[in-house]
Formats: sequence, C-alpha cells, structure tokens
Amino acid sequence: MSTRYLESLFNPESIAVIGASERSDNLGGMVLRNMLGGGFPGRMVVVNQNDYDNVHGVPCVAKVSQLDFTPDLAIVCTPPNTVPKMIRKLGESGVRTAIVMTGGMSRTHSKTGQPLMYSVRDAARETGIRVLGPNTIGLMVPARHLNATYAHMGAIPGRVAFIGQSGTIASSVLDWAFARGVGFSYFLTLGDGMDIDHDDLIDYLAQDSQTRAILLHIESIPNPSRFMSAVRVASRTKPVIAVKSGRVPESEWIPHDLPAGVCHSDPIYDAMLQRGGVLRVDGLGQMFDALETLTRMRPLRRESLAIIANGVGPGVLAVDRLSHLGGELAELSDTTIEELGKLLPPYWTRKNPIDLNYDASPELYGKAVKILAKDPNIANVLVMYAPTLVQDSLQIADAVVQASKGTRLNILTCWLGQSTVMDSREEFYRAGLPSFFNPEKAVNAFMQHVKHQRVQRLLSETPESFTDHFADRANTRSLVAKALRDGRKHLSSREARQVIRDYGINAIETVYCDDVEEVLEMFAVERRPIDLTIVHEQVCYPFLELTPTQRRYKGTIKNLNSEQAIIDGCRFLVDEYKKHFPDSGFLGFGMQHSYQHIGGIEFSVGITRDEVFGPLVVCGAAGAQINITTDRQIALPPLNMVLARELLRRTYMYKLLKEHSLRPQEDIRAVSETLVKLSQIVIDIPEIRGLEISPLLFNDQGAIAVSIAVDLDEKPSRPIIQAYPRELEEWIVLPKSGKRVIIRPVLAQDEPAHRAFHEYQSPESIRYRFFQYRKHFSREDVAQMVQIDYDREMVFIANAKKEDGDGEETLGTVRVWTDADNLRSEFAVMVDDRMKGEGLGVALMQKMIEYCRSRGTMEMVGDVLPENRPMLQLAEQLGFDIRFNPVEEVMDLRLVLNEPEKDWQKERLKKRGG
Repeated sequence: MSTRYLESLFNPESIAVIGASERSDNLGGMVLRNMLGGGFPGRMVVVNQNDYDNVHGVPCVAKVSQLDFTPDLAIVCTPPNTVPKMIRKLGESGVRTAIVMTGGMSRTHSKTGQPLMYSVRDAARETGIRVLGPNTIGLMVPARHLNATYAHMGAIPGRVAFIGQSGTIASSVLDWAFARGVGFSYFLTLGDGMDIDHDDLIDYLAQDSQTRAILLHIESIPNPSRFMSAVRVASRTKPVIAVKSGRVPESEWIPHDLPAGVCHSDPIYDAMLQRGGVLRVDGLGQMFDALETLTRMRPLRRESLAIIANGVGPGVLAVDRLSHLGGELAELSDTTIEELGKLLPPYWTRKNPIDLNYDASPELYGKAVKILAKDPNIANVLVMYAPTLVQDSLQIADAVVQASKGTRLNILTCWLGQSTVMDSREEFYRAGLPSFFNPEKAVNAFMQHVKHQRVQRLLSETPESFTDHFADRANTRSLVAKALRDGRKHLSSREARQVIRDYGINAIETVYCDDVEEVLEMFAVERRPIDLTIVHEQVCYPFLELTPTQRRYKGTIKNLNSEQAIIDGCRFLVDEYKKHFPDSGFLGFGMQHSYQHIGGIEFSVGITRDEVFGPLVVCGAAGAQINITTDRQIALPPLNMVLARELLRRTYMYKLLKEHSLRPQEDIRAVSETLVKLSQIVIDIPEIRGLEISPLLFNDQGAIAVSIAVDLDEKPSRPIIQAYPRELEEWIVLPKSGKRVIIRPVLAQDEPAHRAFHEYQSPESIRYRFFQYRKHFSREDVAQMVQIDYDREMVFIANAKKEDGDGEETLGTVRVWTDADNLRSEFAVMVDDRMKGEGLGVALMQKMIEYCRSRGTMEMVGDVLPENRPMLQLAEQLGFDIRFNPVEEVMDLRLVLNEPEKDWQKERLKKRGG
C-alpha cells in the first residue's frame, strides 16, 4: 500500500508513448490519437524502434536511451515479450510511472515458465518504477485534458473517480455515465494489477479534494488486508460504491478455494465490503442510481419513506418494492392527515402512499410537499408523476422543486415514462434532486442510501461495554501447542470443551468414557437418564461435509435409563459409526445427563479460515433437518457486541429467535457474546484453523454449547483487520500523586470516558488542541476519535480508576495519523488540566515516539500555536526541531525517527519540507 509516485501518474507534465505508430489498428497509435484529441497540454514523445521522425505530429525516437528528457509517465504498448525489459529500462532511466496496456501477459510465459506479468512486477520492484497494468484500458483525468486510453470516447470532467478491472466494462461505464451527465475526476482500470492496486489508488483518492465519491468494479482482491485498511479510511470521508463480479463459481475469473463450512465465496466479499464501509450494489445501473442518491441527498434522519403519486398504481408498485427490500413506510401524523384532507377528496385513503388523483395540479403537488415537510415523522419523500392529458409535467416538476427549497426533506422523484418527461428530469437534475424513470429504480436507490448509512454506522458505532469473562488463556495456548507438537491436526472433544470454557462459553456437562463398561460405571453413580454420543476422529473436525448416506447417520441416542438400554445403545452407535465412517478411528463415548434445562432454537456458530481473507466468524442455523449452509452468515474478526449483533441479525434464525424465544433479548445477547468470544479465541490463538459449536442452545444461564469441534494448523492466520494490540499496554505510576495509570491503545468502548475527558478541559486547553474554542463534542465526534484503524492510526490513552472506584477516567491522550507510505506521522497530544506537572505528557509522547519508530516511520510532525508554551517546552525536551511557519502562523514541530533509505523516500520528505 503506497501512493509513491502516483502524482506522476495522475498529473504528469510529460508523457512518452512506447510503441505508437500511425497504423489504424496500432494500440499505441490509438492512445496517442486520444491524447491529442483530448488536448493534453504537456510534453509528448513517441518511442518506436522504426525511428520515425514523428507519429501523428509527435516527435519520435528509436530508443528510450535517446530521450533528451525523463518523462513523468511512460505508456507501454509493445508486444508481450518486450514489456519486462522495457519496464526495466524505463525504471533505470528514472521514469517514475508507467501504464502497460499490452494484454495477454497472463497467458504468455517467460523462459522460467511463469506468466510474463510477473516478470513485469519483478522489474518494477527492482527499479522502483510504479506500473499500472498490464492489460489496462489506461487512465483519464478529464480536468487535465488527459485521455491516455484506447477507449471509444472520453469522459466529461466531474467529481467521481472510477477504478475498474475490466476494460470492456469500463467502456460501457463511460457510455452510461455520459448519458446520465456523470463526470469523472479520474477514470482507469487496473488490468492485471501487478504493482498499483486498489489500495494504492483508494489511498490517493481519499486525500484528493477533487473526488467526492469513488466507484469500484472488483473482480478479485489479492491483498484483502491492505484493501480493507485503505477503504476504511476513504469511506469515512466520501461514498465508496462497489460492484463485485464473479458472484457464483461459474463466473469467477480465478476460482476461490472455499474454507470449511462455506459453500460460496461471495458472502466473504459481502462481509468484507460491509466492514469497510463500502456500499455494494448488484450492477452498473444500481451503481449510478446509488451515486445519484448518495451525492444529491442529505444524510437520512429516518429510514422510512413517504410516497406521493397522481394515482394508485405507481404508489402500489413503490410500496411493493419497498417491502421486498425490507424498507419502511413513514407513518403520517394526525395533523398531516387533517391538512391533506382539506386538499383531497373525502374518499382518499388517509394513509401513506398518498394518492393526489389523476388530475393533480402543480399547486396541489407543491402544497402536499410543504405539508409533509412540517411532519416530524417524515424525512424522505418519493414524489411520483404519471403523464396525463390535463396537466403539464414540467410545471409540476417546477412546483416540486420550489416546494422542496428550504425544507429538511430528502426528496427523490420519479416521472414515469420517457419521451414526454425528459424536460422534467433535466429540471430535477439542475435542482440537485435525484430522478428516476420507474418506481422500482427510485425505491432501489433510496434503499441503497439506507444501506450505505447503516454500513457507515457500523464504522462509527460505539459498542456497548462487554465484560471480559475470559479465564486462563495461557492454559488454552499450551493445550493447542502440545497438540501441534504431538503432530495432531485436531483437538479431542474434551480438549475442545476446555478451550471454549477458558473463554467463558458454557458447555453442557459431558463425561467421556473409553468403552461401554466405563459408561455403565458412570451411570451407576446417580442412575439418572443419560444421552449417549459416539466419538470418533472425523467428528472432531469442524464443518464436517457429509455424503448423502452419512446424513442419515445417527450418532446420539437420548434418554437411556437402564443398563440394558445403555448396552444396546452403545452397540447400535458402534454399528452406525462403522457403517458410515469405517475409516475414522474410534475414540469412545460422550455421556450427558438427559435433563439439563436446555432447548429452544438451535444455532451453529464458529470460526473457519479462508486462505486469502484469513479467519472468519460464522453464524446460522443448526439441526439435521435443514440445510445449515443456506443460513450461514459471515463476519470478519475482531468483533464487538455491535458487530456481533449485526452478524446475528443477518441470519434467518434471528427472526425465529425474536418471534419464538421466551427471552428474546437475553438470548440475542447470549449469542452475540458467544460470537465475540469466538472472535477473541482466533485472535489469541491464530493456530486454531476452525472451531464449530453445533448446536448452541439456551438455558437459564444463557447460551450453552452441546457439540464442539476444533481443528488446528501449524501456520498461524491473522485477521485482515488488525485486532486490539494488547501487547502495547503499559502501567506507570505518576511521580507526584502516586496515581497508577495504564497507557494503552484506545478502544471503541472508551467513547464515554473520552467524551467526558474533552468536555472537562478548560477552554484554553481545547483551543491549544483543536485550534479553536469548542464547548461541545457530539457522540459522532468522539466516536470517530475512538473508532480507529490500528493499521493507519494510533491513539494511546492514559486511564486511571475514578476516585469513587466506579469505572475508569481518561487523563490524557496522544494520537498520530500516518500516511499510506509510512513516511510521516502527524501527532496531537492533550493532558487533563489536573495532571499538569505529573509528566504524563512526556510519558504519552515517549510511548508514541517509540511506537512510530518501531513501525519504521521516518518522522513525526505537528503544529502548535505559538502561545502554547507548555507544548513547545515538551517538544524541545523530546528533541523536536521547532520552526515558525509564517504562512499558517503556527510553530512547525519535526522529529526524525528513522533515516530514509530509498531515493523516493528522500525526495518525498524533501518535497514536503523535510
């Protein structure tokens, strides 16, 4: 993940086109004609071994070595076998970026047998040049008059960036966007993506002030961790909308090896994009519909929708679609119904959707919108109109536009038809109101806005506090380590139960017996009815895939209450086991008392591992009578209670739990807690490959596991989202007060204490920290401070117990924002006014300096108001270079942490004032 040299790609002053000629079918010639047609103002040169004087009027040389200047960007359009050598030459000559348009390099092999595209990657890495492609359509920057593509048409300037993978899809997007009047800030495809990838580009676009939204067409994500880190940063500041193609195995370009317990890869991408704050849509049409609502509508105050139409039919279609998508109709207040009743016939329905009748006039439309604007229950209105003989569609459109001005309503419009309503749609476009041709598309677009806002809430939601019930983790680690040393790939049923108990997950009491005689001995102790399960090697592996015959296997017999019944039961279970699992080693019997106050709805929860996306947490239905994989939902660890509830909410079993559980809220919490604990298990013990609890039932103590299976892998796997780095916690004692303080990374649940910390400080301290006076910090403000991506940001807080012993309070905080290339971290620090003179600021800063230095960050910088003498003294004590910035009228602070080793690092730091 790096934005190194991307400025040269997006804003080149000079370009060399390698391999262009005047042949009509020559790829480089097509690109050159598009650049000339677009009016690129920079310097251009062609490199062609035929040594033409010029190509289409652009000067030409035979070799790269003959160039009398070093271009910022090279566009390579030569045959596949020449490209790796050409990239090496360009890199060695100092060219910073290259676009390789040559295709077929994934299917053309080098002498070593690997596809040539990997030789391009290797040449780029060795020489430091950045490469877009191979097999890319190229790049457009309309505002710079740069059309370095072979596309059939150019893009109009705008504020939307498009990153695709397929050139043919990109061409259709251009057509589509032009017809809708959508302009682009940047337009490009990755092609094979051997160097520059999604995450590099998203990092660049997240910081680009000319880009208001990012559109992604994704076929695959080769580095999910880097992608997730980049997209979580970008989606906090601008909408990111994605189409993921290859949703089923038959359409996947690169087949995905599925993890155990998962039957399709698409839900994994779904979980990833949702966790990254990305709005996923089902196609290009939905992409632009969603773009229209997200960029033209305000944030939603409510998720319900009011509907106005000049007839019953359009309203019914809209309601049907809204219901199908899980949307909600707004409820009209009594005052609204009364006011509308004065305008409408006495036989109107007095409910939403509102039928204004066939002959509804512009005045009636305008008055209806204004009435709804006064209703506190109404935040979003879909206004529809079907063409009639008695009214003019443009006049009605104008009335809606005028009525919408000055209201808090989100208004989207649907003028049905096409030929007679185009002028009205143009009117809406000019007024900034989204408009659609039919009710289904309008409702789809509205629900995309709802979905995006929900996804955004997951990025900034403050989780409720979750008590750490976990017991002896060291015991579990040693248990797993011993099993691996013994060469085992799974834990025994007894060991698997020990793992989940160590993490606070209750399991039904089970006694393991080696044979029938031992079962009889244990039964004789209390002589209570028992349930008996046969244990063999294969059932110790989670997410066991059964053949149709094995699905009829009966591995448990319940309510055995005599010695003979137990003997007969054991014999039956052994026969069943030998019949269905003849190659699986016998391990004994598991004995449970039949009456243990458990039952209810059966869940299957667990952990599985994907080779690309790492550990996954799964949740869904359990039971022999259903296809459990159809309800299995996926989430990425780490989880907190909010994210766990969201995972549970997506399952069908959640609906059953709400409707049929005797204690729905308690059981929902119990399942959510279990999911959080499973997430923690895989973070603490990354050698656990899979863990399945099936079924998970309920008793009066909460959730309880019945059957547990755990398998292992010597190679650990880490989540693609960095978990809370517990190893960075440190305790100190303040010298004056003797107060014991923990300095640790911030957690989302620190939001209440963090908010109180900021609101208790003096106005002057707030101004020193934020460069302005602030009296109030909203929940959203503070949530953004504590919901951080540990890959990109770090916040250390100093917490201590409150004097009354009721919880913790925050006494100080230091944070850094690090750029994508890990060159520079910008810091901000603040200490409670009561702690002045305790050395807490020094402790926090030293902690952060050591952290950034260990990550390889080159330097730490900050801005301080000239009158903030305490901070300037602290900076001087820590060795910062301090200079006055006359332009910003602040003191610039800079501390070198590591020396740059590469030329591009030195150049970038120098350019930034280093």
